[in-house]
Amino acid sequence: MNGFTRVRAEARDGTLLAGLARLDRVTVMSLVFGIGLVSFLAIEPTQNWTLLLLAGLVGLGVDGIVRTHPRARFRRLDDTALYLFVPVLFTLAAGLFLEEAAEGYWTVPAGLGAAFPFAAIVHSEYNSVHRKGEGYPAARLVLNVATYVIAFLFYATVYDFELGLFTTTFAVGVVTLLLAVEILREEAMETPRTLLYAVAVSILLAETAWALHFLPLEGSVAAVFLLLAFYLVSGLTHNYLGERLTLRTASEFMAIATLGLGVIVAARTLV
Repeated sequence: MNGFTRVRAEARDGTLLAGLARLDRVTVMSLVFGIGLVSFLAIEPTQNWTLLLLAGLVGLGVDGIVRTHPRARFRRLDDTALYLFVPVLFTLAAGLFLEEAAEGYWTVPAGLGAAFPFAAIVHSEYNSVHRKGEGYPAARLVLNVATYVIAFLFYATVYDFELGLFTTTFAVGVVTLLLAVEILREEAMETPRTLLYAVAVSILLAETAWALHFLPLEGSVAAVFLLLAFYLVSGLTHNYLGERLTLRTASEFMAIATLGLGVIVAARTLV
C-alpha cells in the first residue's frame, strides 16, 4: 500500500513538474512575442520582415511546445501544422491591425498587451492535443473565440488597406481557409477531409467579399458583415460534420446572423 501511494505521489509530482515546465515555455514564448511585436510597431519606417520573422519564430516555438504534450503522437514535421494556424495568424493579424490602430507611445502597451491573449492561445493549443483531457473544452472555447477575433482583425485590415477587388477576394479566401481549418479540426476528421470542407467555407466567403464590393459597405462595417458570414457558414458546417445540425441549431445561427445584420443596417442608416 505504501509503495502504491509512493508511486501515485511520484506520478503526481511528475505531472506537476511537466505542467510547470510547459507554463515556463509558454511564458518565454509570450515574452518573445511581446518584445517582437513592440519592435515591429515602434520601429519607423515599418520593417515588414520583422513581423514575418516573428511569425516564423512563433510557428517554431508553438510547434515545440505542442510536441511536448505527454499524449502527443507527432512524428512527422507536418503533424502539428493544424495547431500552428491560429498562433501564427494571430501574430500577423495583431501586427497589421495594431500598426494601423496604435500610434506613438501606445505602441508599447499595445504590443505587450497582445502577449496575454497570445499566451492563452498557445496554452489552449497545447491542451487541445488530448481530446479527452480536462482542459480540452476550455481550450476549444478559447481557440474558437480567438479564431473569430482573428477573422475580424484580418477582414478589417484588408479593407483598411483599400485593396483591389481581386486582391481583397483572394486575401479573404486564403485567411478564411486557414481559420476554417481551426474550427473544423475539432471533429477529428482526416486532414484531407478537413481541408476539403475548409475550402468550401473559404469559397463562400470569397464570393461574399466579391459581392460586398458592389454594396455601399466599407471599412469595419464590411469586416463585421464578413465576420457574420464566416460565423454562420463555419458554424453550420461544424455542426453538420458533428451530426448536431438540427432545425433548432440552424435557427439559432440564423437568428444571431440576422441580429448582426440588423445592427449593420442600423449603423449604416444612422452614420
